Amino acid sequence: PELKGSLWAELYRVVSPEISSKPGPWDNSVVPFASQMIDACTDPLIEEVTIVGSAQVVKTEVLLNTCGYYIHYEPSPILFVYPTLDQARKFSKEKLYYMLRDSACFKDLVKIEKSRDRDNATLHKNYPGGSLDIVGANSPSGLAQLSKRIVILDDCDRFPVSAGDEGDPAELAEKRSTSFPNRKKIRVSTPTVKDHSRIMRYYKTSNQMKYKVPCPHCNHLQVLKWQNFKWDVEENKVDLFNVEQIHNPETVAYACESCGTLIEEKYKR
Repeated sequence: PELKGSLWAELYRVVSPEISSKPGPWDNSVVPFASQMIDACTDPLIEEVTIVGSAQVVKTEVLLNTCGYYIHYEPSPILFVYPTLDQARKFSKEKLYYMLRDSACFKDLVKIEKSRDRDNATLHKNYPGGSLDIVGANSPSGLAQLSKRIVILDDCDRFPVSAGDEGDPAELAEKRSTSFPNRKKIRVSTPTVKDHSRIMRYYKTSNQMKYKVPCPHCNHLQVLKWQNFKWDVEENKVDLFNVEQIHNPETVAYACESCGTLIEEKYKR
């Protein structure tokens, strides 16, 4: 049956204790903002997905669930690109390995025992219906592999400008999907330098959806903005001409853009 990616995650994905403070079966209610991202990444009607997010906001888990879906539920050839080969190996050993080990649906699909078997190489996984290759954007040879239906670019703002003499590694990777009419291109990153950000360039070609949260006081939906964070600042006169500002982060709150009420830390979740 057709199954949205977020529902697949709740049915099959197990979060490992090595990578989360809340291990166990995936629960969409814990990170509700992740569900629509997972569903977009697994929607057959959407070809390109761009996710812009700050650090530590479940981006990697979204990609793990997407990867798991295309290994188990809709087997497809996948290319996963990281900025460097070292980061690619780290992802495979510290993130992907635990998902494959602890989620029972992969038990008979992907070999994970430590061996020299080619099928279980750190950067290459075979499974019925496809294979997963994890490469570094700094390695031109890794970007010139066989055709891949699913191409995932993680942390793409930190890709080198060119993969050797071959050109933009992001473009090289995405060309691997050209022969698939049902191809999927997924780009994820925290933005870096304004006007030079690869992820923001992709984002500007999208429908530019943004995640909004409701004010607990007036229920107005809004995108959180840094300038609306408020906290106490004390002034301490150092001498006749200089005043030292002392910031108190303990008092930080968020000012609703509609009603102006300060939203305290206790409302964060």
